[in-house]
Amino acid sequence: MRKKPTSVFVYLLGAYVIVQFIWWGYHLIDLTRTSEMADRQITKRVFMIIGEGSVFLLLLLFGLYKIMTSIKKEVNMARQQQNFMLSVTHELKTPIAANKLYLQTLLKRSLTEEKRAELIQKAIDETNRLELLVEQILTASRLEQEQMVLQKETVELESFFTELIAVQQKRLNIPIHLQFEKTGQLITDKLVFATICNNLIENAWKYGSTEKGIHITVGGTESHCIILVRDFGKGIPAKHEKAIFKKFIRLENEETRSTKGTGLGLYIAYQFTKALNGKLQLLKTEVPGACFEISIPYE
Repeated sequence: MRKKPTSVFVYLLGAYVIVQFIWWGYHLIDLTRTSEMADRQITKRVFMIIGEGSVFLLLLLFGLYKIMTSIKKEVNMARQQQNFMLSVTHELKTPIAANKLYLQTLLKRSLTEEKRAELIQKAIDETNRLELLVEQILTASRLEQEQMVLQKETVELESFFTELIAVQQKRLNIPIHLQFEKTGQLITDKLVFATICNNLIENAWKYGSTEKGIHITVGGTESHCIILVRDFGKGIPAKHEKAIFKKFIRLENEETRSTKGTGLGLYIAYQFTKALNGKLQLLKTEVPGACFEISIPYE
């Protein structure tokens, strides 16, 4: 990858300053040696120049390091935002184009009631997908501005997950295996809690979908409700494990990607879990695939 002009300029400026510093330091020491001073005074002056110069050089190098770190951070953020815009543009255009096609078909052709109902349902599905995308973008914005207010209520875990899994199995058309190791109640924001689980299920469907489906385990300890969401795909490379919960992060190239998404799903799930005083993490597994653990305290 080619270096940005700003980076090259900073490198050249830093190299020039360091060379000039060494050059003038050499001349100062040489001038001191040629002056009419006692050897003891000369030695003292040389050590003083070297000491103060070393401190200045260390500060200069530290400053250059901080500048380059900042530049790299800004470049990475700009690249992520560019990827996000490419992704969002694609995600917005797809349901809009699909709905336009469905409506044009309904308008221009004489169809049976069964076919009309099928096209209308497809249009509704695409509209729901568009609504979900917009809601994710707005949610990410609210999280950035810390404007989210929790509405806590009592949630029956068994009925909550049974209903949630039934909806997701129908929507994603993939087997989702649900296992209860512990049931009971959890006082939480039901919508936020559902968003966390749905985002993790959708992430497993997009990136880890196999004939084994998705496995969800609901259990816990005396103090925490613990949910495991496991898939059996390729898993997440170790070098990306710390970055997956950041905003706009996607492990694929946006221009050649084969899956849909905006890079906000895991970010929202992570931030929502924090808002519930819980913890979301990726667990190490011996079998292929990814396993996410949600841990939320009972109140």
